[in-house]
Amino acid sequence: MKLSPLESSVLPPKITLPEDAVGAVYFIDEAGSKGTLGKHFVTGAVKTADPDRLSRAVKACRDRNRFTGAEEIKFSKVTKNSEPILAEIFREAVAAECRFGAFVLDKRHFDPWSSKKQWQGHLFATDRLLRGLVTRREISIALLDHIDVPEGISYGDELMKSCNTRFGNKRIASAVSLDSRTCSGLQIADLLASAVFHARKKIEENGLERFLEDQSPKARLSRDIAAALGVSHFSDCSTDLLRVQTSHEQSLTELRKGGSL
Repeated sequence: MKLSPLESSVLPPKITLPEDAVGAVYFIDEAGSKGTLGKHFVTGAVKTADPDRLSRAVKACRDRNRFTGAEEIKFSKVTKNSEPILAEIFREAVAAECRFGAFVLDKRHFDPWSSKKQWQGHLFATDRLLRGLVTRREISIALLDHIDVPEGISYGDELMKSCNTRFGNKRIASAVSLDSRTCSGLQIADLLASAVFHARKKIEENGLERFLEDQSPKARLSRDIAAALGVSHFSDCSTDLLRVQTSHEQSLTELRKGGSL
């Protein structure tokens, strides 16, 4: 049916993407303290153009190692026996052609929880993570571990609007909160964020040498995940496989200039 000139004038313009346009999915989780004691808070992302391939690779590795009893893959639950399996699962995610990123919020520079609601602090850290990873050549979807928000607040929508406003265009098509127990991609993001947090915390407390010699399951898993990504201890870096960025003194200046988070 042909539209009238008036009807045509009120419709949004047609959007066409080429068949080879990149579609990216970001699985995002976090680790660290939101209270006054901890110094670091980490958001981690697993980026993939084929999320089903990632999920299948994780399942195959769990089946192969008979690691199917655990409801969820979590860094915090690692043991001496499970550490090699969790490290292998992460290597499978790397082999599935995922890319990885982490944003380390040093709360001595700026603590969003000191003046904002809890969900807004999460949003600040996740926004900074995504703005360092999403490129101009992709349209993206963010899949987030569930965050408690007040009734009437859509965390995914708030995050999407925050990022796209700063980009000045719509690079994130949608953002959705999920239960990490049902999502292997979020579980890999947990391994990454927690590995970065553990390394930063222990290196600051005890020094790099002691961290590299530590034989506890968490330290070994953190080092194994770093090695799978071509680094030793998650210092700031930008490679084809991994990007790690730490907040700096400019964070608060940027916040004030933006007039928001």
